[in-house]
Amino acid sequence: MGRNGLVRSAVAFGILGASLFASGCASIVNGGNRDISIATQPPGATASVRKSGGSISDVVAVEKTPCTISLDPKKSYFSGQSYTLRLELPGYKVTEVELTPKMSGWYWGNLLFGGIIGMLAVDPATGAMWNISPEKIDRKLTGGQAELIKNKSGFVVVLESELTSAERLAMVRVN
Repeated sequence: MGRNGLVRSAVAFGILGASLFASGCASIVNGGNRDISIATQPPGATASVRKSGGSISDVVAVEKTPCTISLDPKKSYFSGQSYTLRLELPGYKVTEVELTPKMSGWYWGNLLFGGIIGMLAVDPATGAMWNISPEKIDRKLTGGQAELIKNKSGFVVVLESELTSAERLAMVRVN
């Protein structure tokens, strides 16, 4: 092997070594926010997402179903963010779904491709080491008061002050 061949090999190994230690495997494959697909039966429910344990000010997205919401998987260094999805539609029971961080399998790819810098710095700092589960939600909403009235299978208690005059006239005394 001549001098040119030796120089080419050294440069190739240098580039390979630098790429192994300068990037994170999960950052390359999963970089950025995670898209969560949300659908309901019936469609048109309000889907609101807030950070778990947070207050009303921690709502990060409000959409009508079906929709796709983009969420940041990072909470802090080496910590994934949890969210609570709330599905609301008039006449149906409110449904909540917990969205939890799960470690990405690509994070372990750092052992082969991303090196120690990717494993201990890049992927934890960017949040790329986390996925959010479930990434696809398809919920059938359960009927609430409207279903009881429609099916005549129960009764609903309301305050008389909340009724219209037409509703008061249609009332039936039960005792």
